[in-house]
Amino acid sequence: MKLFEINRNQLMVWRYIVLLICFLVLNASCQSKKTEKKPNILFCVADDVSFIHTSIQGTAEVSTPNFDRVANSGVLFNNAYCNVSSCAPSRASILTGRNIWELEQGGLLFGGLPKKFPTFTSLLKQNGYVTGYSGKGYMPANKKEPYQTQPLALEYNKVRNKVPQFLSNKDYAGNFDEFLSKKDKDAPFFFWYGSHEAHRAYNPGIGVRSGKDISKIKVPGFLPDNDLVRSDIADYFYEIEWFDSHLGSMIKSLEAAGELENTIIIVTADNGMPFPRAKSTCYDYGTHMPLAICWGNKIKGGAKVDDFISFTDFSPTLLEALGLEIPEGTSGKSFLDILFSGKSGQVDETRNRVFTALERHTYCRPNGLPYPIRTIRKGDWLYMVNFESDRWPAGTDDFASPHQGFYGDIDAGASREYLIDNKDNPEVKYYFDLSVAKHPEVELYNVKEDAYNLRNLASEEKYAELCKDLKAELFEYLKETGDPRMKGESPWDNYPYYFKGFENKHLLPIGERDKN
Repeated sequence: MKLFEINRNQLMVWRYIVLLICFLVLNASCQSKKTEKKPNILFCVADDVSFIHTSIQGTAEVSTPNFDRVANSGVLFNNAYCNVSSCAPSRASILTGRNIWELEQGGLLFGGLPKKFPTFTSLLKQNGYVTGYSGKGYMPANKKEPYQTQPLALEYNKVRNKVPQFLSNKDYAGNFDEFLSKKDKDAPFFFWYGSHEAHRAYNPGIGVRSGKDISKIKVPGFLPDNDLVRSDIADYFYEIEWFDSHLGSMIKSLEAAGELENTIIIVTADNGMPFPRAKSTCYDYGTHMPLAICWGNKIKGGAKVDDFISFTDFSPTLLEALGLEIPEGTSGKSFLDILFSGKSGQVDETRNRVFTALERHTYCRPNGLPYPIRTIRKGDWLYMVNFESDRWPAGTDDFASPHQGFYGDIDAGASREYLIDNKDNPEVKYYFDLSVAKHPEVELYNVKEDAYNLRNLASEEKYAELCKDLKAELFEYLKETGDPRMKGESPWDNYPYYFKGFENKHLLPIGERDKN
């Protein structure tokens, strides 16, 4: 009897011990969940920068140590493409994860993004994130009702007193510091750094005055190689470095706040360099973007990935990283698996293509008609369909855009003016025609062998089967995603143009729009 009582007492003790252990384990688990922090996001978007123009890509006379740091700490993407080479619609595709032909007015530069298309930033805010931005958000576009008024939420507008002419006087990094200091320290954040650089206008000669050796600058093959163009590119490089300097300051602020390891940093640009045959085109220098992403020790550093990434992929990738539901109708696909793979080269063999497009950039053709393009960029190939090849792709010299003057789909600047002023010179006419002459209905380029997209192979018999296959793949995707062009429709003809009084003019019947 006594032995039985001792065993019984021991049993009670062991029960208490087991219960205590279970309590401690459960408590520790709960505490872990309480203290586990959601990742922050710093999304950095330069304005008008082509993929090759970073120092990590080997471009001489441009220095981007902070972009390079992000790439070396995480992943450098060699094949990232914006959905459209035009500011506001490119940002709209980032925010919504949809192609521009799926966004109605949101697919145009001076359009408006309808509220029915959810943005990932609004979903973050609904799930406890503090959101803010500095610089260029979703613009230029109509941000009044009934369109999305603040798709990026708060803005911080601290300005610098003295900056070189034509550079933004917004203190992007200072605004980020102010944002960090004012937000709830325990709340995760999303911050959009939207630089106005390297958008024109430039401070002429600032690149040379800063010490750049223009003899080392490689001029793209679609531009004349002379000192004027080289100096113009040097000014463009100076503005890229201005963007990069603020990125570096923001990284230092994250370090000081102890948030660097827990922050996803994405660095890219909205569209290509603001030079003829680049921005507002679907050639590679218009749509091929720089992209580097790091996330503390969650992403293995030093990877260089060749998978094709579309800007429509950002939204689903970030939402998946945060464990949030991806909205129905999102066309992009998450590439979180690639970020976590730690691999270089081609990680996912199915990621061998992207699709790009253009409708209306500026109001540079009579009646504000668009110049519709759709492309498939697959492997080494760029296949392009110009749906209205009888129209002038960059506008003309007898119809002035209210935004950019004559040839309005090319940003005004030294290189454009040189082409216009010297278009009758036989040595310059070739480059002028590359940018402003009418294009054939179909274009095909081997980008690996022809990086500047100068030799159109579409009419050569040996590429006929390739063109057939690429067209079929392109049109199949356009039909799947509901492109009105596949039905012979062009709703873009009648969308307003929200630019300084042109709204009402564009709402007139087409035949009456351009009457004096």
